[in-house]
Amino acid sequence: MSWLSAVPAVLSAGFWALGPGLLIAYAAGLRSLVAWGAAPLLSVAVSAVPAVLAGALGIPWGVWVPLVSSLLAAAAVLGVRELAARRRPGRAPGPWTTAHRRVRQAYVRARTPQGLFARVPDSVDGLSTMAVPQVWANAAQRERASAGRAPWLLGAAAAAGAAVAAVLGWFTAVNGMGPADALSQTYDAVFHYSAVAQILDTGNASSLHVGTLTNPALSSALYPAAWHDLVSLVALSTPGAGVVVATNATALAVAVVVWPVSCLFLVRQVAGSSIGAALATPVLAVGFTAFPWALMSFGVLWPNLLGVALLPGALAAVITLFGLARESSPGPAGAAALLVVDVPTLALAHPNAVFSLAALALFPTLWWLAVLVRRRLFTRSFALPLVAVAGTALVVWGVLWLMVASPLLAGVRSFDWAAFSEPGEAVWDVALGATNNRPESWTVSILVLVGIVFALRRASTSWLVPTHLLSGFLYVQSAAQETDFAAAVTGAWYNDSYRLAAMVPVTGVALAVVGTLGLAGLVRRAITARPVSSPRALPLSKAFPKALPAMLTAAVLVPAVAVSGGMGLGTHATVLAGPYQEPDSELLEPGQREFLERAGEMLPADAVVASNPFTGNVLLYPLTGREVLFPHMTGAWTPDQKTLAAHLRDVSTDPAVCPAVAATRTGYVLDGPTTFWPWNGASRSYPGLQDISPVPGFELMADDGVNALYRITACGPVEPTDS
Repeated sequence: MSWLSAVPAVLSAGFWALGPGLLIAYAAGLRSLVAWGAAPLLSVAVSAVPAVLAGALGIPWGVWVPLVSSLLAAAAVLGVRELAARRRPGRAPGPWTTAHRRVRQAYVRARTPQGLFARVPDSVDGLSTMAVPQVWANAAQRERASAGRAPWLLGAAAAAGAAVAAVLGWFTAVNGMGPADALSQTYDAVFHYSAVAQILDTGNASSLHVGTLTNPALSSALYPAAWHDLVSLVALSTPGAGVVVATNATALAVAVVVWPVSCLFLVRQVAGSSIGAALATPVLAVGFTAFPWALMSFGVLWPNLLGVALLPGALAAVITLFGLARESSPGPAGAAALLVVDVPTLALAHPNAVFSLAALALFPTLWWLAVLVRRRLFTRSFALPLVAVAGTALVVWGVLWLMVASPLLAGVRSFDWAAFSEPGEAVWDVALGATNNRPESWTVSILVLVGIVFALRRASTSWLVPTHLLSGFLYVQSAAQETDFAAAVTGAWYNDSYRLAAMVPVTGVALAVVGTLGLAGLVRRAITARPVSSPRALPLSKAFPKALPAMLTAAVLVPAVAVSGGMGLGTHATVLAGPYQEPDSELLEPGQREFLERAGEMLPADAVVASNPFTGNVLLYPLTGREVLFPHMTGAWTPDQKTLAAHLRDVSTDPAVCPAVAATRTGYVLDGPTTFWPWNGASRSYPGLQDISPVPGFELMADDGVNALYRITACGPVEPTDS
């Protein structure tokens, strides 16, 4: 399938990642870059959280669930704003009151001879025509003022940068993935494909249900399903997309829409309503190898991809809450409300993202405490900083205990990825954007280093530097250390260097933008310092007062993009190509996918098919929607499943097989050679599902010379399901 044919799926993914959240953000009074930057977190929230509620209430999953949820959330936010406006004397009217006023004004205009274009008094029926109040610290007004009375330039700059980022990301995906329906032939991809297929099959998208995919004996099993919910929405709203295309489209949308937009929110809070920053941020966001491109190919860690892509927006809320945002919008109350939504949303994307947010929020918290102590300690409010210090210490201790000692995460910490680098080399790799043995990213790395210099010059941005160094430190501990300390501090991330390397670009993008703006400022000084050639000629700053920031930023950014080869497009495509075009171990051999699709057409809709998942035939479920007995390579299988895994081929001689066939409703079996990880001991856990051809009790339905589909005949017809 060509990527041109997949455009509707990509657009659908972009809509579900932004649309519902934008509605809520605008209802809350957010505007411009802040509204767009908060939209991904809010969009994921109104799909992942209602999915859990719908599952608990037995409500079938569909596109209407997040749509209705977003409408209800927007109405609730408007109601809160209205109540807040009414409870505070002297405040302007709330949004519902203002909406009623506008309707009333239109009615009055319609009754005048001049019609709708008539001028009406400033008050209609006693309702003031003052501006709508902003619970979010007058966000819209601040945006307009800080953008130099030309807010459209800010949006235009962000749109231009986003367009460039989308083009670069598009060509990365085309060259890296290959066709739009290419399969990621990795261990984790099988689970994620099957989880989406299960959601589409059962109508249950709850994070309390997705885990039953590999724990079928349980009525509920937790697995964070925000990613799978998002992919299922794309599949449901794009005719003909299917699980694989929907997955690839969503991954691309997260990389070139969610991630850059979230970075825009963070940079907006760091640099203010800077037109140059709005232009540069999306382009620089897709220039880092460690994220999003490496995390799209390793694992494959799609839930982590979504979680990290949302991190900049959550971090923006943190620095806003602590007063570190420039030209703050929203205010502290709005930032606190966002964080209340952000934390569970990140957890439903992937719990790693919550720990990443805790690590990234450490230094902003310390900066806030330092300011609070300096201002209040020797005043009558001296108790406030003391309580804040004690509370912060307690929270930090609790988070550290949860990460390094809690039994809850013992299984996560038990993963041991061997060190593969020397400490000095790992530090150098962080500095050059070459983590996990990737090629150096000289251009963005230089911009980050320049950004560090400029960030240290301003108190409100200096926190970026130690936060960035902390992310690099954690990566070094995972990649180059084999100590108990390293295992403890990185255990919450499975001691996985790829997950930790993905944290570095969160602050790296902001620093690169600060560096770009700093260089643009130097260029501006050099230009404006030159003498005017003619008395009639105006200095550049006066000739183009509003567009000058974007022009100067472009003067730095365009050469950077050119020198880096489109921000490393070729390198990123090569990194992405690994699991798609050059897998270490193939899930599907040539022609096997076509055979599975043909088998799916032959099978009834309620069929259950047994197969050794290491043969690749496990992909029958996501490719055709026909349920497989073992939807992943490993799992906590039931006794009946284990019986069939070991003895199904003995159905005509083993009396325990037919009861297991009936209990699992298994009516068919796919046989084929073990192609994926044949060296792994787990691949030999399904001896009863292979070498079916010489065994009685089976009827051949189709084969391609390598793989074969059989109907189980020894146990009689399979009872139909209740549905």
